[in-house]
Amino acid sequence: MKLIAPEFLKKGDKVALIAPASFVVEESIVQAERLLTSWGLVPVRGAHVLHKSGSFAGTDQARLSDLQTAFDDKSIKAVWAIRGGYGLLRIIADIDFTVFNKHPKWVVGFSDMTAVHNLLHNKGFMSIHALMPIQLHAEIPATEAAIISLKNALFGKNLKHVLPGCTMGKTGSISGELVGGNLSLLESLTGTKYQLKTKGKILFIEEVGEPLYKIDRMIQSLKLAGCFKGLKGLIVGGFTSIQETEVSFKKTYHNIISEAVSEYSFPVLFDVLAGHQPDNRALVFGKEVIINIGEFISCIRFDLEGK
Repeated sequence: MKLIAPEFLKKGDKVALIAPASFVVEESIVQAERLLTSWGLVPVRGAHVLHKSGSFAGTDQARLSDLQTAFDDKSIKAVWAIRGGYGLLRIIADIDFTVFNKHPKWVVGFSDMTAVHNLLHNKGFMSIHALMPIQLHAEIPATEAAIISLKNALFGKNLKHVLPGCTMGKTGSISGELVGGNLSLLESLTGTKYQLKTKGKILFIEEVGEPLYKIDRMIQSLKLAGCFKGLKGLIVGGFTSIQETEVSFKKTYHNIISEAVSEYSFPVLFDVLAGHQPDNRALVFGKEVIINIGEFISCIRFDLEGK
């Protein structure tokens, strides 16, 4: 099944800014509004975007309301999550796609937004894994390359990410539909009706702030669930801020992943510029990606201008 690509943006289009997971600070919203305005777009804040309920950006009902309003408003052409954190697993079952199915729009974000990416993919829609406003004013802010890649993705310009050659993975040239996201979320959704369908596709994974033994456990969980069977390829983004444990696990995340997929023949590319890092390049989930993994240089390409 070929996934549906929403209409790419043009100047004057509205973009909803919502906080469907952890709470946000106003500076994140202001930075996003400035950026969108500089691109000729019209930012629209969710009604509850500055609410706070414990670690969440308001109650489940408030966060769902902002997401649902953005999905149902036909004048909104893209929905951009301000940050991730935790919270979307609590509300995704209640999202109504009645209007969205007829008037799809680009949904943008990463981390906890993996839950929504999975849901959209299983329903037949493309979405954009990319930086979020919280990264615009981080201690080490998003790179210009990451920002430009998001703009290009939203406006339907071709994307090309050039990377160093393959040192840990497996070389090869592949193309196919890209799916995936944050490893913790992918593992959490395993066994549910929101589990990602990976057969015949290229899987992307990234993670932040986990000890190596937990990374190993999550990778093994995906393997036991059959997520690596029938893959065309695996691309691995940033695995950042790995936590130390009292007893060394004596493996790197490169080792953990390589060993887990060693029985399969598909190519593997590590250190893709995407995930919880300043250089978080846009990836279009559900779209065919063309990947060349070489010994000295690798390249990831999305041909969006032909849609």
